Amino acid sequence: MGIFNRGRSEPAPEAPAASPDVTALRQRLEETAQHPLTRISAADLSSEDARRLADALNARLDAVAAAEKEQQQFIADVSHELRTPLTVMRGSLEVALEEDRTPEEYREAMGNALLEIRHLTRLSQNLLFLARGQAGRVTLSFANVDLVRFLAEVTQNLGPAIADRELDLSLELPEEPALAFIDSDRMQQVMHNLLENAIRYTEPGGKIAVRLSRSPAEVRIEVSDTGIGIPEANLPYVFERFYRSDRARRAHPGGSGLGLSIVKWIVEAHKGQVEVASRLNEGTTFTVRLPLVV
Repeated sequence: MGIFNRGRSEPAPEAPAASPDVTALRQRLEETAQHPLTRISAADLSSEDARRLADALNARLDAVAAAEKEQQQFIADVSHELRTPLTVMRGSLEVALEEDRTPEEYREAMGNALLEIRHLTRLSQNLLFLARGQAGRVTLSFANVDLVRFLAEVTQNLGPAIADRELDLSLELPEEPALAFIDSDRMQQVMHNLLENAIRYTEPGGKIAVRLSRSPAEVRIEVSDTGIGIPEANLPYVFERFYRSDRARRAHPGGSGLGLSIVKWIVEAHKGQVEVASRLNEGTTFTVRLPLVV
């Protein structure tokens, strides 16, 4: 008898029947197949585990929807920023080619086109930097740097641009060294963006101040100006990509609105923070906080 039983296979155990809540979740997922970002109703589920699972799925769907919305807005913003320089270039070249022009008129048309090409080049470089940074593909080279000496050199490099604008620059630095663990090239990019903003939005005769102070835990770099200022309602958005207030666009039609986004990314990559305070027609102050090397 044992010999005959040895070759007989035992029937596979039946899978436990799915609970009504699991069945309902499966059905709702199938119903939303054509609309994958539709939230899943969970209020009528009796099981706490099923409701928790549905809430987790909805949270993931919300995150995906937010990312998709941000991507769509980014594409729209890029398209808008590209449209203006391309329109200017097309208009300049079409006018130049409509009929015979003098050499001076041809040179003017080519000069206008070249300015827009440079603008597009800066825009593409900034976009590439932000995209690489957010994807974690920007490598930073950190070293202990004396910010007193660093700021003195950076402001000296921008001295001619400040003088051309007929602005007064003051530099307030402590006597003692202030060491921070930074990537000098990227932090120079931060300072250039902040100072160029101050130069751009401050009328001739105005003032720009760069201050460095320290506490036991951090170092503070302030870049202040006496320029046009930023409306209070716009302050929460100044570090967003492509954001430029109407007031800023009127004062300086050029620019892409990416400089402050780059500043924010670089500072946060240094485990620091950047803040802004401003009053209309009185000026703006950007404050960069960085960990101090003890």
